[in-house]
Amino acid sequence: MTMRRLSAISTLLAALLLSGCAKDDAPAPEGRWKSPLYRDHPLAGQIWKPAEGRYATAGEVYAAMKKADFVLIGEKHDNADHHWLQAKLVSEMAAYGRRPALVFEMLTESQQAPLDAHLANYPDDAAGIGAAVGWEKSGWPDWKMYQPIAQQALYNDMPLLAGGLDRDMTKRIAREGPDALGEGRAKALMLNQPIDEDKRAEMRQVIFHSHCQQLPEPMLDPMLSVTLAKDAAMADRMIMARGPRKADVAVLIAGGGHVRADWGVPLHLKRRAPDARIVTVGLAEVEKDVLDPAAYAERYGGAMPFDFVWFTPRVDDDDPCEAFADQLRQMREKRQKTGEGESD
Repeated sequence: MTMRRLSAISTLLAALLLSGCAKDDAPAPEGRWKSPLYRDHPLAGQIWKPAEGRYATAGEVYAAMKKADFVLIGEKHDNADHHWLQAKLVSEMAAYGRRPALVFEMLTESQQAPLDAHLANYPDDAAGIGAAVGWEKSGWPDWKMYQPIAQQALYNDMPLLAGGLDRDMTKRIAREGPDALGEGRAKALMLNQPIDEDKRAEMRQVIFHSHCQQLPEPMLDPMLSVTLAKDAAMADRMIMARGPRKADVAVLIAGGGHVRADWGVPLHLKRRAPDARIVTVGLAEVEKDVLDPAAYAERYGGAMPFDFVWFTPRVDDDDPCEAFADQLRQMREKRQKTGEGESD
């Protein structure tokens, strides 16, 4: 056994002793959850299969992933339980003998080189990735929340790949559309091909409602262009990961909106790899008085766009629209001071 694996095993054993292990076909045991709210909610730890309107077991999720070409695991970024489950799912794929490549939405293209350099020098060091790529400047939750996922990947010799576009590029796309990527790349990502008008209208509505119905109308199309470009870039990274890197499956760690099967990253995967087997797992926080899993479809416009929905406790009950209203006010003030007109 290599020193790399011995080091990783020690890290994983320590994590397991601290967190406990859930049985495959049962909710996580009391005391394992890290999110503080509604740990005793009847749905916490349960898995729902929307297409069949029934509960599923963790074993069914693992079996589906075993056969997949692409696995997408959606999260709420600040929920530590979501990251714990993502690490567990990655571990299970390796246990089934798969050779996954792990793609992170949160890592951008310009961070790939420092990530590779860090791992070339410190192949076991998941903890040091944050400092190596400048994570603290990214605006994402603390790297320690994502570290268990990366640690599982390193232990199982999985490539870690950056799937996100750099912020400067997303700003350009908001101003110029997909042509900002360059004609060749926009064409390769199939962003030059139109989206069905009904689907496009639905996406605009979801963007509007997910931003608390406070976005000005002129911002919707630029934000939609950015969303499509981000999803297409992540799909491209997943497709490429199964080639030169010799991975037999690509796994995406991303926000829940990017993972939805109707028009997230899967839309772009299906365009470019129509015969691929895709599995989507949405990690969802429970709501205090909502006990029917089917009722959570309202969050997604009436239908749950995932193969499996895995419920967890909540981080908080804060109203996100209050925080967003404050962010929007600050953006307006900044534009007034600088004369900028584009959206972030």
